[in-house]
Amino acid sequence: MRRMLLCSSFVLALGAVVPAQDPAAGKPTDADAKAMVEKWNEAVKAATQEAKEGAIQEMATCPHPTVIVLLSKIVAGEVDELRIRGAAALGQMTDNIDAAKALHAGLKPNEKKTSVMEAVFKAIESVNHPTSVAVCLKWASDRVSQRDGEDWAGLSGAIDALGGLKWKTSVDALIDLWHKSRVAGKDRGTPFKEKTRKRCDQALRRLTGENMPNQDGWDDWWKDNAKKFNADMTMK
Repeated sequence: MRRMLLCSSFVLALGAVVPAQDPAAGKPTDADAKAMVEKWNEAVKAATQEAKEGAIQEMATCPHPTVIVLLSKIVAGEVDELRIRGAAALGQMTDNIDAAKALHAGLKPNEKKTSVMEAVFKAIESVNHPTSVAVCLKWASDRVSQRDGEDWAGLSGAIDALGGLKWKTSVDALIDLWHKSRVAGKDRGTPFKEKTRKRCDQALRRLTGENMPNQDGWDDWWKDNAKKFNADMTMK
């Protein structure tokens, strides 16, 4: 009995000195995020572009909610070059819903900044989160329906992003957008807004690896083949 008690005491003592388990590999800690924020604050105090760029570059390796919030603020409120770098940093956080939402929030503040918009949409594509499909579709749909919609900032970027978002819903979105670009009263041979038609066609080819002659061809092909794909566009 005494020996059993000694053994039990030893196990309890051992448990008391075993350190807590490390966080899951690759998952940033609160301490990691704090260090990133402090480095950014130091860069702001230094007031040099180089220091700020370096801080943003490091943030790309830390997909922590606190860091993502900070990058979101950078994308919406810094000079254009830093906004672009902030978007690129978020774009490295693949399949991260918080990063995707931060990029979605960065669209409106940059609507009149063509180069930043392009960077944001490229980053949205890189993150490749399924929630981005509806965001890109709405952005493009709201603009292509306008009289001069093809010249609205970000329309081409939204369509291109849909061509890189590897989801079945992207195919539906591109076909739907192509239908929305139809212009009433136009010659029957070219009834669509031409820039949008070309972008949608290119995006569909990129997304599916197929090549259809026209919109009817895409409609028919997708109707016959949609069931052969999983949600992430891999074959069943």
